[in-house]
Amino acid sequence: MKRTFLIILAALTLFSGCNAAPKRFSAVYTDVFDTVTEFTAYCESEEEFESLSEALHAELLRLHGIFDIYDLAEGINNAKSLNDGVKGDYPPELCELISFGVSMCELSGGQLNIALGSVLSLWSDCREKGVLPDADELLKRAEHCDIEKINLSGGEPSLEDPEMSLDFGALAKGYAAEKATEFLHGLGAERFALSLGGNISVSGEKPDGKWEIGVQSPDGGILTVLKISDLSVVTSGDYQRYYEVGGVRYHHIIDPKTLYPAKLWRSVTVVSKSSKEADALSTALFCLDLDSGKELLEKFSAEAVWVSYDGEVVRSKGFESYEK
Repeated sequence: MKRTFLIILAALTLFSGCNAAPKRFSAVYTDVFDTVTEFTAYCESEEEFESLSEALHAELLRLHGIFDIYDLAEGINNAKSLNDGVKGDYPPELCELISFGVSMCELSGGQLNIALGSVLSLWSDCREKGVLPDADELLKRAEHCDIEKINLSGGEPSLEDPEMSLDFGALAKGYAAEKATEFLHGLGAERFALSLGGNISVSGEKPDGKWEIGVQSPDGGILTVLKISDLSVVTSGDYQRYYEVGGVRYHHIIDPKTLYPAKLWRSVTVVSKSSKEADALSTALFCLDLDSGKELLEKFSAEAVWVSYDGEVVRSKGFESYEK
């Protein structure tokens, strides 16, 4: 797989008690998880950062291969293998992600369903063509989205319904960001920020204080700025991926109960210590009414802000503590 990334050195004058003041370095990868990934870290030398960046890139490529539902991965069974009905051993990361997805489906009352792949693929095909899916075809495909048909026994996952397919769009980037953060910690990195297609995970603090993360408003501009350390921020919104038919906007977050784009919120942003939980929660809350969403949020150590279609901004009780 092509290894494409850009390393940018920003030489800054930073205060430090050490002889070698840490400098800020950044890298951009464009070949993992079909998105743009940005990695920023404070290191004592460019060589130190390059070593971290190359190792991180390789780890993200590995995780990308495991969770890829479009292409097979060399030497391992991956998500596409599973959807194709291949039997055998699967990477522990895939088994863990599936298990997490099953538990989130139960906790969210079915509003986050990794078994919705057949429905989501129809929407994806229609998005490329600029047309709406046939209603009868949506209902037909929805018959093959029963999450109880996922078998996780013995580290060899399988799908009991051969017409079922899994989709990890609501989980994979958050999970990968969390694993990548753990990976960087294992290499000794302490102060860094990773944005995996907008799934943001930060570690430690900058030399001048906490990381500042801008939360985009659905109508453009900045809704709020967060000051955080050792936390993750994930936003789900109707403005990120969409197309229009007959002057009506159809975004990519599908409500499993209606089989059409969810219509409750313009955006939901979640702050959590766990990137995988933040990713899953932002999608689930996007498809839930406010009371149900707050009830689900309380089961996790997380906070959220919702933006409604009439422009109302609703914060969970602890969200303001992160705002600048």
